[in-house]
Amino acid sequence: MKKGLITVAALSALALVTGTATPVTAAEKTLKIELISKGETHQFWQAVKKGAEDQAKKMNAEVHFIGPAAETMIDKQLEMLDAAIALKPDAIGYAALGTTQSLPKLKAAKAAGIPVYMFDTAASCEGGVPKLGPSSDCALGVAYTNSTAAGSLAADWMAKLVGNKGKVLVVGHSQTNQTGIDRANGFINRMKAKYKGITLLTPQYAEGGDALKAQEIVSASLVANKDLKGVYGTNEGVSIGAGQAFKAAKLKNGAVKLIGFDSGKQQMANIKSGLQSGAITQSPMGIGAKTVEALVNYVRNKTVPKNLIDTGFYYYDKKNIADPKIAGNLYE
Repeated sequence: MKKGLITVAALSALALVTGTATPVTAAEKTLKIELISKGETHQFWQAVKKGAEDQAKKMNAEVHFIGPAAETMIDKQLEMLDAAIALKPDAIGYAALGTTQSLPKLKAAKAAGIPVYMFDTAASCEGGVPKLGPSSDCALGVAYTNSTAAGSLAADWMAKLVGNKGKVLVVGHSQTNQTGIDRANGFINRMKAKYKGITLLTPQYAEGGDALKAQEIVSASLVANKDLKGVYGTNEGVSIGAGQAFKAAKLKNGAVKLIGFDSGKQQMANIKSGLQSGAITQSPMGIGAKTVEALVNYVRNKTVPKNLIDTGFYYYDKKNIADPKIAGNLYE
């Protein structure tokens, strides 16, 4: 018996030395996941990060979350994607800043055997959504907010707030990434189709969600349009900038309606005070969590995720901001 134990121990030691130990399987090892975001400065992305990290802890995975300093830095983000592929992680999550610029990189990830699941914003994959999946050179799918529908909901609320008539200004945060395009177009197309009494001014853009630029745009519009009834801002930075313009113009709360997007400490304070009418919230933590969940399940179990995972959205104002369904999706 003693001799047998010694023999087993010796063989085990030999296996360690010679590298012939049984390899750790994907089901046992801690998975390494690279998440390349569209940015890191806005609190929205910090909420996505937290959702991803919390989910990763539950599933024996580690997340490395990174994004460029500004959401206009497509080239920098592509460099980050290249670097992530070079690390040969178990999986990659990717939020596309551009439309087609990342496609060769995503194809390279597929060739390297690295599964990719997109989040928040998808690249314009050849063939669209039907081409997403395990056989795609683009990605398995995308966890996202239906930005067109969210923009339409914002239009419905704006029309209600302004009494279905008057001038309304749209201030977008991007003309190049699909999320920004869809949030603006969802609002604009809904207004044109359903609310004929509302006049849409020419849309303006504060690229990257620059709050100071948004403030300049809204301040100029208030001067040029004394009868302006509403402003729609397509992200947190734009919404905050519009609020600053209202303060600078010393507008009475509610004189011009303001609907924003996402949350954040300042925007939530503006809504509670009545300076801002309301906003559309996504589920940023849900976006992060669902992305990690999809990737881990695919790597460990080959469970193919849905092409599209819609994480939902809501309109909120000072009346329902504390509702658990809403509050759980807000961040400071």
